[in-house]
Amino acid sequence: MDTQTAGFAEVGLNRAKELKTRLAVAAFLTLASFFIVGGYEPFVWLAVVFIGQALDWFTFKPLRLNPEQTVSRGRIIGCISIVTINAFVYTSIAAILWAEGGEAGRIFATLIICGALLHSTLHAARSTALLAASTLPMCLYLIGLPIASWLYFQMETATSTVILIGSLVYLANLAIIIRRSYEFTDQLVRANDEAQDQKKRAESASQTKSDFLATVTHEIRTPMNAVMASAILLRRTKLTKAQSEHVDMLNDAVDTLLALLNDVLDMSKIEAGKMTVERVDFQVIDELQAAVRIWDPRASDKNLELRFAATPDFPSAIKGDPLRIRQILFNLISNAVKFTETGFIDVSARTCTDAKGRPALVLEVADTGCGISAATLSRLFAEFEQGNQMIARKKGGTGLGLAISRRLAELMDGSLDVRSIEGEGSIFTVTLPYDLADSQSAQDEDEDVELDVRPLRILVAEDHPTNQKIVSLFLSTMGWSLAMANDGVEALEMAAIEEFDAILMDMQMPNMDGLEATRRLRAASGYTQHVPIIALTANAMDHHRAAFMEAGADAFVPKPLDPNVLIQTILTCAKASMADVTHAQAQPPEPALAPNLSAPAWQLDLNLA
Repeated sequence: MDTQTAGFAEVGLNRAKELKTRLAVAAFLTLASFFIVGGYEPFVWLAVVFIGQALDWFTFKPLRLNPEQTVSRGRIIGCISIVTINAFVYTSIAAILWAEGGEAGRIFATLIICGALLHSTLHAARSTALLAASTLPMCLYLIGLPIASWLYFQMETATSTVILIGSLVYLANLAIIIRRSYEFTDQLVRANDEAQDQKKRAESASQTKSDFLATVTHEIRTPMNAVMASAILLRRTKLTKAQSEHVDMLNDAVDTLLALLNDVLDMSKIEAGKMTVERVDFQVIDELQAAVRIWDPRASDKNLELRFAATPDFPSAIKGDPLRIRQILFNLISNAVKFTETGFIDVSARTCTDAKGRPALVLEVADTGCGISAATLSRLFAEFEQGNQMIARKKGGTGLGLAISRRLAELMDGSLDVRSIEGEGSIFTVTLPYDLADSQSAQDEDEDVELDVRPLRILVAEDHPTNQKIVSLFLSTMGWSLAMANDGVEALEMAAIEEFDAILMDMQMPNMDGLEATRRLRAASGYTQHVPIIALTANAMDHHRAAFMEAGADAFVPKPLDPNVLIQTILTCAKASMADVTHAQAQPPEPALAPNLSAPAWQLDLNLA
């Protein structure tokens, strides 16, 4: 939209908004003029004002309805003409008062003209043409009436001169105000344009950063998938003591790299305002125990006693984000294990009423570690901060874990605080408001479901030979059979000629990517509309997950692959359909059986031995 169109449209909107005010002021001026001069002239003037304002309304109506349209030459002439006529008409009451109202009338007339001029400069400033059209008639009145009084009404020359000089001074000051207003408006426009330009550059830089993170994430996770899988598979073979130690070091390095990568991505999402928390029913005790169980072997290796206890009134099922609650506790226990050399780590769970009167979970992690100095406590939750450089070199890490944990707690409308005595230990306290789960659904979902099902037939769409081998090694131990597709096109062709129990889909593949293949599978007729489709991809950012879910995937497992997570996800997704098959068939199950569908992930390691 050009400047002229924008100016006419804005003035038209302003005039429409102020129409009632102008008419109300006109009615007041009519009554005041009647009491000063008497007669019928003020009422005739009011009628003409109403007619002029009606014409003004209809003339500007197309611009109000469609501000983006280009203003035609005819419309420009019409708008300027009606504004000029209405300015003459509206201010003409001043001429009546000047001629017939005596000294009081002349004072009132001067005030009317000055007020009308000020009003016009405010509402018509966006269009130079309309500003001139509305103010020029008023200027003529302001200058012409004193001159006319001297020529025709025998006003004293001195009086007329003083009034004329006063009018000219007022107009001069008004002109200065208008000029400065234009300058200020230009500065605002330039500042706004610059701000918009900077916003676009910032958005572009943010997008570039996101693209870079997505690329780096993918490129790091892909080789890490092979490294992690090799370490897992090596651990399940007969190893010498030295070889076992080497595998342990390899696992530790992979865990550290993966934690670093996840921390950087989480902090990037938090800073961009893209981190969200879920609100679902879940078994909170199970999630807390899972976080403790993960760190129990590390604590045992350091001869630390890792204990967990919950009060009897602690809820079993709540509404919240199980992943983020477990992540917070995971980070706190990780820190405690890292900085505690002797003694114990106590993880406790209880309830309280928070400062806003809401029921809240209180999770505490207390350790007998090195503690934290008072100087360090003030910056403990800052990004990339650790106690000192010696700690950073000795213990490792990025200093992001605590910062992320506090931000996650705040996203859930809670808090994370710490009390510590240097040399004695620390206590980290998480307080999170909660609501109880709606029903027993959260518990029912975790109850064991005894289902004997046939071995699964799984289609794996994956273009990388190493990743194909990894998935095959992980899943073949379950007694399942696999078919490999090298891209989305092959996956569609194979799914069309054979029925599979689940489809594992990579994202980036030649010929046809995983997103398009998933969309086409869901759009096709037949079993592919309902078959579980699980995304396996090194593109692990939130928008990648959202894209797969929008395409029709049932679950999302990022690389590097954890075999327990992969197997449990397949079992969970296949649970409903396999239950239907089992209940529909009144015959004994086939000899080779998949494990119980409700088997906890940590038990699945036994199947991979």
